[in-house]
Amino acid sequence: MIRNRHQIRRLQAAAFQPFLLALIMALIGLWQSGAASAADNATRLDTNGEVLALETNKGVLLRLDRPATDIFITNPGIADVQVKSPRLIYVFGVSPGETTLYALGDDERPIYSTVLQVTTNLAQLDSLYEQLLPDSSIQVQMVNGMGLLKGVAPNAAAAEAAERYAKSFLGMDVVNQISVVQPTQVNLRVKFAEVGRSTLKQLGVNWESLFDIGDATIGLFTGRNITQTIVDPVTGLPTTQFLADGGADSLLFQGSTGNVQLNAVLDALETEGLISVLAEPNLTAVTGQTATFLAGGEFPVPIPDEDGIAIEFREFGVRLAFTPFVESNEKITLRVAPEVSELSNNGAISVSGIAVPALSTRKVETTVELGSGQSFAIAGLMQNNLSQDVRKFPGLGDIPILGALFRSDAFRQRETELVVIVTPYLVKPTDARRLALPMDGETLPTDIERYLHNDMISYAPRKADAPGAGREGPSLVGRAGFRLK
Repeated sequence: MIRNRHQIRRLQAAAFQPFLLALIMALIGLWQSGAASAADNATRLDTNGEVLALETNKGVLLRLDRPATDIFITNPGIADVQVKSPRLIYVFGVSPGETTLYALGDDERPIYSTVLQVTTNLAQLDSLYEQLLPDSSIQVQMVNGMGLLKGVAPNAAAAEAAERYAKSFLGMDVVNQISVVQPTQVNLRVKFAEVGRSTLKQLGVNWESLFDIGDATIGLFTGRNITQTIVDPVTGLPTTQFLADGGADSLLFQGSTGNVQLNAVLDALETEGLISVLAEPNLTAVTGQTATFLAGGEFPVPIPDEDGIAIEFREFGVRLAFTPFVESNEKITLRVAPEVSELSNNGAISVSGIAVPALSTRKVETTVELGSGQSFAIAGLMQNNLSQDVRKFPGLGDIPILGALFRSDAFRQRETELVVIVTPYLVKPTDARRLALPMDGETLPTDIERYLHNDMISYAPRKADAPGAGREGPSLVGRAGFRLK
């Protein structure tokens, strides 16, 4: 019986051994999986030289094939690394950019290398676009370490703002491929006016006297002519007339004593100038583009060279350059640079015996923000020209105190101020039939109309598709396509 019991126990133990072995193997497997759970969650990258994309303030665990003794990062300011074990490292992004990671083994040979490409969280930038540019549909992508903007914007200002936000957010250059639904155009009306104050002040005594001594006549003259010889319309004989062109600005007197005839003019003259409009350019440009205008000419400037003298032409006159930027609120940011230049003898030079004039230039450059139809003025560009002319009788005009009676002093001052008035308008294209020129509808008169009716212009009836059709009578179509505020 006992033998049988031992045999039964052996049989039971033999039957239980496979189950026990399986249980032990299962427990060992669970322990190994738990011990290597962190390592299994790490990213195993066996291929060297590939690009590893990271985001700022985020990282990734890397499991190496072999233990590493040294790990290098080219620029720790872009990405950094923390070593958990010789085969497990943690790489995280610091700032946008690209850098390189190298891991060396015991034999000092690279066992792993990769390019770390760190970018900002693009989801945050997309959320920023949704908040600040709700009317735009813009997507951001990273291509070869550079931001790429795609999508549609309602105007150029929104596209420019999206590019500006991306550069600030990503900290790198971006390629702007945003399409604008309809480019906005800006029409600029500019007036160049020169406000001149030309003053002429003249003060002095002009003498003309004749002394008759026997058959001889001796004269004393100073200053401008006081008398003129004319033909008397009654007698037909020549006679001397006293000039009175000074009018209320001059005090005139004439007299004679015996053989002495005395004429004199006391001048007290002052005149002032007026305003003059130099140019009124009218330009239209697409937002973000520059338009230029020049009303003037070119003058030759000789330049010596090896073959002799070459001629180069320089521009002068009234010049205007402006660049508009239409903002999302239909405000216009305007960069304008008006300039007025003229030829001047002041500063002129001579090149190989050829006189080259100088340029007297007044210019300004500024950036302002306006609404459509609003104006701003630029002034204060002053220019002064002074001159003095003294006419005197030789010798007598130099006598102290009494010499003032024998000379005439003319003081001229020309003071000009350049005023620039700028008015931008938002414009949209319009139908050509709505636009008309001042001479539309006018034809040459027939001979009968010209001789019988003295007509110089004849108005022909407008056709249905003619410019300005649909309006009664000849008229001008003003500001077609302009959107005035």
